[in-house]
Amino acid sequence: MSGFSGSPPPLCGAISASSDYVAKQGDKVAARVKAVDGDEQWILAEVVSYNHSTNKYEVDDIDEEGKERHTLSRRRIIPLPQWKANPETDPEALFSKDQLVLALYPQTTCFYRALIHTPPHRPQDDYSVLFEDTSYADGYSPPLNVAQRYVVACKENKKK
Repeated sequence: MSGFSGSPPPLCGAISASSDYVAKQGDKVAARVKAVDGDEQWILAEVVSYNHSTNKYEVDDIDEEGKERHTLSRRRIIPLPQWKANPETDPEALFSKDQLVLALYPQTTCFYRALIHTPPHRPQDDYSVLFEDTSYADGYSPPLNVAQRYVVACKENKKK
């Protein structure tokens, strides 16, 4: 996959989808759902359908155990990137060091807030990220690798 002429398209790496973008059936998305305990969390989900009259998505939890179907408004869905960004040709399509993102925690189906530790150097490289983790003295985990397609801009505000 060579570089795109002009600027990279939406959903290439860190370039978010346009505001009127609708994820298609089968697309993977980050979905903000309410957990059993009432906490909100971002999970990896697959789009089942989109209802234009209500502007709501139906998504399935990717987690085999869960297999739950959620009906969510558009602002609770973040489409995942569909193309890897090439750092050489499209550096602007990458998150930069210390940027706050949502990243899929390794071996889980949940997204957590993280800071970019090192962006990919080549298109096939992963991001190295530091997950927010209160069990560490500085509040962050050691660097962990996360594939580009599972790193998205964090759009939630800090509400403490």
